[in-house]
Amino acid sequence: MLIAVPLTDKNFEEDAKAIKDLGADAVEVRVDLFEDKSLDKVLWCLQKAKSLGLLTILTIRSPQEGGKEVPNRRELFERACPHSDYTDIELSSQDLLPFVRDLVKGSGKKLIISYHNFELTPANWILREVFRQARRWSADIVKVAVKANSYQDTARLLCLCEKEEGEKIIIAMGKYGKISRLAGYIFGSVISYAFYRSATAEGQLSLEEMVRLKREFYP
Repeated sequence: MLIAVPLTDKNFEEDAKAIKDLGADAVEVRVDLFEDKSLDKVLWCLQKAKSLGLLTILTIRSPQEGGKEVPNRRELFERACPHSDYTDIELSSQDLLPFVRDLVKGSGKKLIISYHNFELTPANWILREVFRQARRWSADIVKVAVKANSYQDTARLLCLCEKEEGEKIIIAMGKYGKISRLAGYIFGSVISYAFYRSATAEGQLSLEEMVRLKREFYP
């Protein structure tokens, strides 16, 4: 299980060094949350992370799935994808998905196709359809992040995703899903996200806590 930490351009170099020292494996470069969304800034952040020995996940999250509007989104994907180990794009971004897929595959990098639901954990047939569609678009990793409104939601999500073939990222958001960020590994999740400095959502674990628990449970 890899531990990734989302960072913005604010104090990027300082924070990237800090999370590397604390035991993070990867940095999620959250371009949609950048103050400076220029191509030069994005490429600089990717290069800086790689120079520190961190894997990179390029994410330009759409407003429909919890991100912010980025006017030059297509250009940023086009120019930055080849420089990132992973690129994350939403299944709902159908207008850009074929374009980004071809860029990532052509660069020999890994494509994460993601689905987010901040209200609930959908029915099993919907979740299975998410996996089916993402695989149809040649996802290397399918990311499913949904709100758990009960422990039963978390258990159902983990058990269902465990049966899906291929690499995946499984996250049950909220207080009832907190355990998924650590236990997901047992059910096939390959990357877990932790926060540095301050949490942005209920149920997130700090990087320090995630590293400690990973060593405790997965020595």
